[in-house]
Amino acid sequence: MDVGSSIKELRLARGLTQEELAATLYVSRQTISHWESGRTTPDAQSLVMLSALFGVSVDALVKGGVDAMVAVEAQERRVTRVSYVTAAGIGLAGAAVVAPALVPELGMIGAALSLAPLATALAVARVSRARSHADASLSVLREALEGNLCLRLCSQGGPRDLTATVLDERDGQPYLIRHTASVPRGERWEIADASGRRVARVAYRIILTGAPLPSVEARIEGVGTVHVRKNLRPRAGLAEVWELEGCDIGIRGDWLGDQVELLEDGRAVGNVELSGQDAMLRIPRGHDAPLALTLAFLLALIRSEERRS
Repeated sequence: MDVGSSIKELRLARGLTQEELAATLYVSRQTISHWESGRTTPDAQSLVMLSALFGVSVDALVKGGVDAMVAVEAQERRVTRVSYVTAAGIGLAGAAVVAPALVPELGMIGAALSLAPLATALAVARVSRARSHADASLSVLREALEGNLCLRLCSQGGPRDLTATVLDERDGQPYLIRHTASVPRGERWEIADASGRRVARVAYRIILTGAPLPSVEARIEGVGTVHVRKNLRPRAGLAEVWELEGCDIGIRGDWLGDQVELLEDGRAVGNVELSGQDAMLRIPRGHDAPLALTLAFLLALIRSEERRS
């Protein structure tokens, strides 16, 4: 996982220096430098703070989930499994055994040496407590990745002048949908994350093949191109009138119904609850939010097209 490059990219996109980011996270500038160079990695609590600061998911930060972190934690637990109380007890017992033999012979030096087992045990205990803090941080990270990410897609207008805003649970804007161009018989939009990185381009156009038919297309970064076209075959059900193809993407449910499930390779990547022109998008954490959001935006375009026609 390339956490360091993600942090550096997001920091520079926000125009922050390492000192400014360090002050925000209550860490040293050297810590930020070590993260970005890959010498160390942030603990789970720092990842959650970075996620909130930059408006991206924890999974997007670590690029590959927490499996590697979990493996490291498990390995460290196998190396040292001594608790603070157990270590202190071992040290006291060792001191009690060693002290009677050393003190009469060596005086104060012997007394100091007799405390060596205790000092050693307490040092091990500090390591053990550090492990427990790491476990606590890992539990924070797991909690952050559990449940759903909820986004509201608020749209207005028709397919030729559609405007849309994306809001999260805190009414922040983790994604921006910008109208970029009007072209003959069509419109174009761009979807970007909070750092300004483009995640998808969307186009609406009218295809002149006999009767004019609407078509929408999305080029999703890292996924590919998805097409949704309206056909002329008279069938019952709007989901059969509009055809979606490309990248093993699918939609389960009525296109104009209240609930639609978004699929990739047959696996659910999100659920959309639709009310008028607005949509509530619930995405399992760890899945690709830009993909689900782009599909939800395509739904908004299709629904606005159907209301117009």
